[in-house]
Amino acid sequence: MNSVIDQLFKIEQAAKDMQSSIDKKKDNLRKKYQEKEKAFDREIDQETQQQLKEIQENLNQKNAENRKEQNRLYEAEIEHLEKDYRQKKEDIVKEIVGHILKERGD
Repeated sequence: MNSVIDQLFKIEQAAKDMQSSIDKKKDNLRKKYQEKEKAFDREIDQETQQQLKEIQENLNQKNAENRKEQNRLYEAEIEHLEKDYRQKKEDIVKEIVGHILKERGD
């Protein structure tokens, strides 16, 4: 009977050892996958930050180009208005001089 009990005890001890070994392997795998997950998250974060940086740079460049174009259009409009002003001023001066000369001639 003792040999049966000894055998059962050995079987139980072997089962406990196996369970302990399995638990350690599970913990090791869990840690390994957690580390891989953290590394993956860091990599994704870096890629995302790089993409955001590129998008921001692209947006800044487009904004700068738009500002330049707006300034060019404003300058062209100002030049047009100044030219129109000078022409009308010249026309008014000619008209006034014409009236003055006409009045003197009468």
